[in-house]
Amino acid sequence: MRTFQRSTRTLRLLAPLAALALVLVACNGEDPEPTAEDYGGIEDQPDDADASFISPQDGDTVSAPFTVELAADNVTLTEVGAPVAGEAHLHVMADIGCYETGELIPGPSDEDEAEGRFHLGDGSDSREIDLEPGTYELCVQLGDGVHTAFGGTETITVTVE
Repeated sequence: MRTFQRSTRTLRLLAPLAALALVLVACNGEDPEPTAEDYGGIEDQPDDADASFISPQDGDTVSAPFTVELAADNVTLTEVGAPVAGEAHLHVMADIGCYETGELIPGPSDEDEAEGRFHLGDGSDSREIDLEPGTYELCVQLGDGVHTAFGGTETITVTVE
């Protein structure tokens, strides 16, 4: 009888640990990354959301580094985080074009900036960009909390001296 009681007690202690181990293995020890589907998807974002340049303007010549001033219409600019319908942050791409709605915009990282992707993940509407001298096509684009592209974009050409 004592052996049975010990076995039962051991099982009661081990069962929660086993369940925890299964959860950790299933999640790979990490919280799952949020996605656009967590709030219903990109289709929940406003149809009239739009991003544009205030400065520089198309055709301008600027000195490096230069500041981009941007506007976002029909969304609230917020920090990167869990996606929420009606909230976004801005991205500027140099010579790589805009992303299609629903595509993930890579980054942010130093490598991404070296490739021409500049994030404003703090919810701001301006930032300094440092590019080598030359002519560049710049695109401004909205991204949700996990960098899923959506909304209208604007593309301008600037020359960096």
